[in-house]
Amino acid sequence: MARVSVEVPSELVGPIGETVLLLYQATAESLQLSLRAHSEGRGSLEEVGAHRARLAELDDLAGSLGRRTGSPGARAATASGSRRLSAPAELLHDAFYGALIDAGERLSTTVDRAWRGELPLERVQEAAAEVLALHRLLRLLELRTGRSGRAAD
Repeated sequence: MARVSVEVPSELVGPIGETVLLLYQATAESLQLSLRAHSEGRGSLEEVGAHRARLAELDDLAGSLGRRTGSPGARAATASGSRRLSAPAELLHDAFYGALIDAGERLSTTVDRAWRGELPLERVQEAAAEVLALHRLLRLLELRTGRSGRAAD
């Protein structure tokens, strides 16, 4: 996989970091299932190796975002400031897209609560700004990788 570098604004470091930790958890669970299948004669070592490689990439990405995947309280503190992330294009795509989906869900909830009068309308603008910022970041990545999430030749 080709690596790309993208500058992530400080306000998006936290949401992307949360998504990276969720991807790490899902991949760890997939590794466990692959190991079980292999031990039962149903799986391959290639699949196990692919999950291990993705975990290593996710661990590096989490570290770049100020997160630690192997310690209790990994979700705790994230250092402030923008971050230059360098990772496989497909991995950044997954992280950015996951963060965008989560931000969209938060926007939907915020709109609903503002409509009911539980939140001021300004909160909708804040939530929408996060969605738009993540969309711009994802679009930048797509432009650098030829729109498909794969590095351009």
